[in-house]
Formats: sequence, structure tokens, C-alpha cells
Amino acid sequence: MLFLVCLAVAWACFLVPPMLRKHREGRPASSVSSFRQQLSTLERATPGTSLRPLPQSGSAPVARGAYAPQLRRTEVQRRRQNVLVGLGGATAFFLLLALVSTSAITLLLFFGSGGALAAYVYALVQIRMRADEAAAKVRVLRPQAQRPVGTTNLAVRRSASN
Repeated sequence: MLFLVCLAVAWACFLVPPMLRKHREGRPASSVSSFRQQLSTLERATPGTSLRPLPQSGSAPVARGAYAPQLRRTEVQRRRQNVLVGLGGATAFFLLLALVSTSAITLLLFFGSGGALAAYVYALVQIRMRADEAAAKVRVLRPQAQRPVGTTNLAVRRSASN
């Protein structure tokens, strides 16, 4: 009997801490809730699209989460430019403040704002590279009516012997 109790305690020592960690981290227990959580994460990562099915005509519109209003490209560019100018201005201000003052906190603020500016510029470069890559991979298909004259649309049937 004592052997069974010791065995149960040993198993509890190995099984309880991972279960408590999983519960504390908020990981879902079922695969369905895990899928829904990952789907919402993907929707937040791609603000211009929705991975939910489109509503049928006459039904209520589908909410788009935190990115409810669709921003135009010029509005997004203006917002990114404002953030870039703000971070650049803050970095320049803290640089001047660090040159005038000998305080370590001003130097820390300068490095913090400079790091934020560098991270933001890196993020903008990554966004631009992804957009260029997507533009290079997408091929525009022309409708049948706009095909150049003289080109034919032939379908060749292949068999296993060819």
C-alpha cells in the first residue's frame, strides 16, 4: 500500500506542475478553442483582410475586430509618416538634451527613443519588402475580351500514353 502512495506522489510531482503552468498561461484545453484563438491572432496580424466567411445578403455584417474602419492607403501612409517624424523628433530632442545635460536618465531616454526609431524603420522596411514580394508574385489575368488579337485559347487533352 505504501508503494502505491509513493508511486501516486511521484506521478503527481511530474504531472501537476505542467498542468498548472498550462492553466496559468491561459492555454486552451481543447483544439477548437485553440483554433479560434489562433484565427483571431491571424486576423489581428492582417488588418486589411478577414478570415471569417462573408455574410450572406440580408444578414448582419461581420465585425472586423479592432480594425473595424478600413483605412485607405494614403491614411496609412500618413499615419506611418507621422509616427516616423514623431520618433525622429523625440530622438533628436533627447540627443540635444543628453548633450546639454550630464544626467544618465537623458542618455537612457535618447538610447530608448533611438532604439524605438530603429525598430520602427526596420518594421517599415519589412512591410515594404513583403509588399514588393507580393506584387512580384501576383500575376494579373486579363479577361477573355481583352486578349490580343491573334492569340488562341487552346486546350490540349493529354492521355497517359502521351
